[in-house]
This record gives sequence, structure tokens and C-alpha cells, in this order.
Amino acid sequence: MKKSLVGVKKALVVVVLGFFVLAPAFSGELDDLKGAVKSFSGDLAKSLPFNASLGLNWSDAHIGQFLGLPPHFGVGVSMGFTTMKFDSFNDLMKLFGPAIPDALNWGGVPSPNYTVEGRIGGFILPFDVGFKVGYLPPIDISNTSINSLLLGGDIRYAIFKKGALLPLSVGVGVNYMSGGLSQKIDQAPSFNYEYDGNSYTLSVTDPTVGFVWETFSLDFKAQISGSFLIITPYLGLGASHAWSKAGYEVKAPVNIIGGPAGLESAKDYIDDISDKGFSSIEEVTGWSCRVFGGASFNLAVIRLDFTGLYNFFDGAYGVSFGARFQL
Repeated sequence: MKKSLVGVKKALVVVVLGFFVLAPAFSGELDDLKGAVKSFSGDLAKSLPFNASLGLNWSDAHIGQFLGLPPHFGVGVSMGFTTMKFDSFNDLMKLFGPAIPDALNWGGVPSPNYTVEGRIGGFILPFDVGFKVGYLPPIDISNTSINSLLLGGDIRYAIFKKGALLPLSVGVGVNYMSGGLSQKIDQAPSFNYEYDGNSYTLSVTDPTVGFVWETFSLDFKAQISGSFLIITPYLGLGASHAWSKAGYEVKAPVNIIGGPAGLESAKDYIDDISDKGFSSIEEVTGWSCRVFGGASFNLAVIRLDFTGLYNFFDGAYGVSFGARFQL
């Protein structure tokens, strides 16, 4: 298990390393940067709760009771990706020089992740409880760094249990996801702006530019499943309300050229600035609504899950593969 997870982490890094393609250093208006981060955070407010729903998409609408023979529980791993809005992500990146290759525009920017997950059946009442965790510590390769954390859990109640024609459950859960992507840039982007009647230019040299996001969501879902020989097809609907943050961070010596106000002159455009860097993080809330479904192949006590997901609010989609031991 440990070796397989290391392999997953390396695969995620390889995917994300392709995000940056260096372009000539940007020179433009600081107001453009202010607008770009608002668009970026607004689009991610629709995508992030959807991205955080990756994992725990098990084929069985209800796995059964724990206090039974055999006791019903399962543990496994899943991996896959969901997409984030391409245009606003790329527009913000290009203001610092890098750009996302068109080859990585898969109807959005792919956001890969994995989870270690488990589910245990309930007792007395027909419910089950699930948990998931996925962690990618900061990894630096070729001046690019990526990190990710995904945590979540849910409880599902079976309205129609196993043995019914179509088992049906409803559930509620919570998800937390945070992540970041950064790269050291050789060029020196600069931004022009106006303050108190004077013209200024903000520039940085050899910056490390990072894009960060974080979301906490309350998730509601309903799911039906069937059973045909060794195949269990399933279909579900989910809705999430999320409290999210997204933006950028620049770490580099900051140079302000212009009037007498110095660093203070940029605070109408940037949330936080010092002589060592600057950043803007937007807080947004919003709903996401998705459909998910697929099928599992059941080989004795092993389940192989294939899942597709689609976000109605922004057209983002995702796919995942899972393997687990389940009684």
C-alpha cells in the first residue's frame, strides 16, 4: 500500500509539472491583476466543492449493518481528477508570465487527487459511516511545487436497504480541501497603476508565484444502486454549500517606482504587501450541484469502482478509479 501511494504522488506531480510554460515577462496594469483574482476566486467557488467531492463514491447505496455475519465494512483507495475553470486560471497565471499549455485544457484545468478511504456499517438503524483522507506534502521538482490535502466524511441512511429492487440512501457529509501550485519565475513581471494622482510601477525580480485555494463544504447526496451478477451500477445526485478562499501569493523583493507613497500606494489593489512579497486572497461562498455514477466490478471481497462526475453549475467533470476490500 505504501509503495502504491508513493507512485500515485509521483504521478500527480508529473501531471501538474506540465502546467507552466514560460512566456515573456508581463508588463501591464495592476488593476488587471485585481480583476483577474476576483474572476479566479469566483470560478473556483463553483469548482472547489465539486473538486472536494472526489472519493467515497462507493457503488453500494448502503453497505449493510456492522453487527451482522459477516460484519459489513470496507477499506480502500481511490484516485482520479476533477477539472477547474480554465480561462480564469490561465488569465491569472499569464499576468506573471507562465501559461497553461492548451494540451492541458481538458474542458478545464485537471486537478488530480487520491484518497485512502473506509466505510463501516451501522447498528440497529440502517446507516453507514465513511471517511477519506488524501495528502500530498509539498514536493519541489524543477522549480515547481505542488501540495494538496483532502479530508472528508459522511453518514448515509438507507431508505431502501439491500434486498430491495433498487437500494436508495440519503446522506450528509463534510469535506475540506486545500492546495497550492507555485513556480520560480526567471522573468520580472511589472504592473503600472495610479494612486493619489501619481503614476507608480510595481516590479519584482525572480519571484516565486503561487496559486492557493481552500474550501470547507457541507455536502448532501442521494444514491441508488443495483446488483447484476458481479456488477453494481449506481447513480447519485449531490449538492454542496462551500466556504472557500482562492488567490495568489508572490514571494520576492518588491520595488515600487513612482510617487512618495511607496508600498502604501498599492494597497487599493492588493490585500497584503511588504518589501518581501504581496498577495491577494478572495473569500467566496456558493453552491455546487453534481451528478455522479458508474459501476463496480465485484470479485469476491474486492470491489473495483469506476466513477464519473459532472458539475451542473460550471460544466466541470471528473473521473475516478477505486479499489477496496469490502465485506
